[in-house]
Amino acid sequence: MVVLLKRLTMKYISTWMMCLIFSLQANAAEQGNSKSAYEEWKEGRLERLMEPHGWLSLVGLEWLHVGANSIGSAADNMIQLSHGPDYLGQIVLQRDNSLRFIPELTSGIKANDELVTGPMEVFADSDEQGATVFTVDTYEFFVVERDKMGVRIKDSEAITRTGFLGLEYFPEDTQFRIDADFIAYEPAKLIPTVNVLGILTNQESPGRLEFTIDGVDYSLDALDSDDSYYMIFGDKTNGKTTYGPGRFLYTDGKVDEAGKVRIDFNKAYNPPCSFTAYSTCTLPPLQNRLPVAIEAGEKKYANSTY
Repeated sequence: MVVLLKRLTMKYISTWMMCLIFSLQANAAEQGNSKSAYEEWKEGRLERLMEPHGWLSLVGLEWLHVGANSIGSAADNMIQLSHGPDYLGQIVLQRDNSLRFIPELTSGIKANDELVTGPMEVFADSDEQGATVFTVDTYEFFVVERDKMGVRIKDSEAITRTGFLGLEYFPEDTQFRIDADFIAYEPAKLIPTVNVLGILTNQESPGRLEFTIDGVDYSLDALDSDDSYYMIFGDKTNGKTTYGPGRFLYTDGKVDEAGKVRIDFNKAYNPPCSFTAYSTCTLPPLQNRLPVAIEAGEKKYANSTY
């Protein structure tokens, strides 16, 4: 009886140990296959860039003049596309900056996913209701206001998209994942910023983020966003291993009850201007040019000259 009990006990222990081993192996495999939040962020970044009409598809920015501006692939259009219908219609700009579109009815052009069947009012991206988005063939275009009115043109077949060479990052570095102090500006501070076209604008900053790297104190003025803060910054890697004019960065959420905001420089990314010449990116304000090398986040794009 004693021998039998010993055998049953050993069998039970052996079975239990095997189950434990299989469980540990399964958990290890699951953990090995799971992706970190940072890896998921990088995948999301790439997916957004590669969308049919994401930033990589940008192929033109054509400024409008007062009066009728014809658009289509025929050579006599004021805005000439590389392919598609010969004539799409005319974008008419009035002196008060109001806009209308007079379509070529045979073109099949749509506005906000609805077939255009007659003259219509058009809204720029500066309007509170958002831009009127036209689509036809592989194109998407809409009016942007940048001191003056222009047509931003995207093509899902753009070589910058179809021939995209991918993104490269510094190795993830936890020292650049920082809980910064949020110092509110009351009232909000107006920050002069300039874009690549040389257009100067004032943007409101709700506060600055103060933090330390290797024992040295730094700060960045932040811009507001829905559920985070947004920063345009430069550092000592610009023009060497990262894009020359600077990079963009969103914080991980807003200020918490302790007055802290998480800055993760591993999520710093290149502005659209690093991929296309037709964007109007804002440059870092002087106070956001850090005198330190932030070797984290997205590196310079493969064939960039900057």
